[in-house]
Amino acid sequence: MASAVVVVLAAWLVFLGVRSVSAYRQDKQGLALLEQVKSHLSPGDLTSSGSERLLDQAQADFSGAHADLSSPLFAPVTIVPVVGRQLRSVRALSTAAGTVSAVGSAFLGRVHTVINQPHSAGPERVASLHTLAAVSASSAAQLRHLDTGPSQGLVSPLAKKYDQFVSQLDSAQLRLTRAAAVSAAAASILSGPQNYLVLASNNAEMRAGSGAFLDVGVATTSDGTVHMGTFGPSGNFSLAPGQVAVTGDLQRNWGWLHPSLDFRNLGLTPQFDVNAPLAAEMWTARTGQAVDGVIALDVVGLRQLMVATGPVQVGATTVSADTVEQYLLHDQYNGVTYLAGSSPDRVDALGSLARAVLSQLQGQSTDLKSLASSVSSAVAGRHLMLWSANPAQQAAWAVSGVSGSLTPRSVGVSLLNVGGNKLDQYLGVHVDVTTRRSGSATAVTMTTRLTNSTPPGQSQYIAGPFPGDPAPYGSYIGVVADNLPAAAGHITMTGAGPLAVNGAEGPTWVVGAPVTLDPGATTTVVTRFVMPGAHGSMTLVPSARLPAEQWSASGRSFDDSAPVTVTW
Repeated sequence: MASAVVVVLAAWLVFLGVRSVSAYRQDKQGLALLEQVKSHLSPGDLTSSGSERLLDQAQADFSGAHADLSSPLFAPVTIVPVVGRQLRSVRALSTAAGTVSAVGSAFLGRVHTVINQPHSAGPERVASLHTLAAVSASSAAQLRHLDTGPSQGLVSPLAKKYDQFVSQLDSAQLRLTRAAAVSAAAASILSGPQNYLVLASNNAEMRAGSGAFLDVGVATTSDGTVHMGTFGPSGNFSLAPGQVAVTGDLQRNWGWLHPSLDFRNLGLTPQFDVNAPLAAEMWTARTGQAVDGVIALDVVGLRQLMVATGPVQVGATTVSADTVEQYLLHDQYNGVTYLAGSSPDRVDALGSLARAVLSQLQGQSTDLKSLASSVSSAVAGRHLMLWSANPAQQAAWAVSGVSGSLTPRSVGVSLLNVGGNKLDQYLGVHVDVTTRRSGSATAVTMTTRLTNSTPPGQSQYIAGPFPGDPAPYGSYIGVVADNLPAAAGHITMTGAGPLAVNGAEGPTWVVGAPVTLDPGATTTVVTRFVMPGAHGSMTLVPSARLPAEQWSASGRSFDDSAPVTVTW
């Protein structure tokens, strides 16, 4: 009798072991598939069927794991104080992960249905956006209040997996909530009627986190369509002193450059949510037309959008995604000269091209999958930014990352062109970040190397010299400005002129100083500051420069074409 009991017990333990190993393998496979989906969450991937298949497979794996662990033979284990808690946690996580996979697969299936439907300009497009908003909100609701099982008293490997899954679950809910808000805001704007001020910026003449706003116009939305008005040089809309007041950090830091007198003087701070409302106020003061929001689009953003729209015609010139940067940054200025006491006789092609691209986006032939990927890339690099006077719409732009706003953890290096030339295309910016312990804090050194590689033979409009200006050919005159996290202290900047800017800038701190580089010259600017604690992080704010800034930090090298988190 005793031997029979031993045999039964042994068989039971073997069964539990086999089922546990099987569940472990299937959970591991499912989590790996979820991680694979997470690493391919660009709009282009979301509009393909690959992620949906991965989620279906992950759901099958988690369902198998749950079935393995739900056998009645596991019941005696669940009441064991320590071991039972581990089993209940694993079982709950398998069920929750299966639910996440199923919700994700259903969400992508419905997205594909919407994306693959006709999307002609008009009410159909608004209806599609409302559908996407509803699908996103419904999916987010299904992920709330999932039972993830016991969280306390877990063995270390399980506790780590538990925390990882809960973090991913929170992230998925946040992404879906953001998608719902953005889709609803876009539908509201397209429904109209609304007027959006469009600022076209050129990366050949840089400001902070954006090119200079050289052309301006208004887009009007109504019933799902967008009518693009005429673009004109922003210099034609200058204001008189005192017409629009500048206040707060912008006045204290940059008032000496008079940002409210000329749209080309905006962009002194990388905070688009500061520049945009000022631009709207300036436009209304100058023209009498009120606007509901502001859009900024630069040369790189145009190139990325043209991947989806295809070539456009500007006068007698056909411009494509392959040629637009060379054309707008350089070729349109060939042969342009200044005459003493006058402005050059030319019309900037930037506004005309922006108008053509934005108008063509409405065409039914536009590939929405390519457009989604293009917009995502443009937003990541600050090549497309939006601001709305409507608080709900602005909140949607903020959570989606398109608002151009900063956070207390933001860090960035800007090189502002104040020479009036188009030399930024020849300015190389390399930033190296190092950290070291300093007592209970961390000392950070940010070394910025600037190189002027302007070649000979450039047009006067690009490289000067300008009549009455003592600066020689190819001389770059600018301000290097570093935005640092709010917690930064003991800040110093060396290697440039005396500090021209030193103060709070929104949720960050900014220091800036003048620099001058002749062709072939290199200068190094070193900014040092101290962050509290032995460990921390800061998030790089893209400069929108072309070529992109090159960074090295935390043992890796990268460019600033998208936000990057630096840790220590």
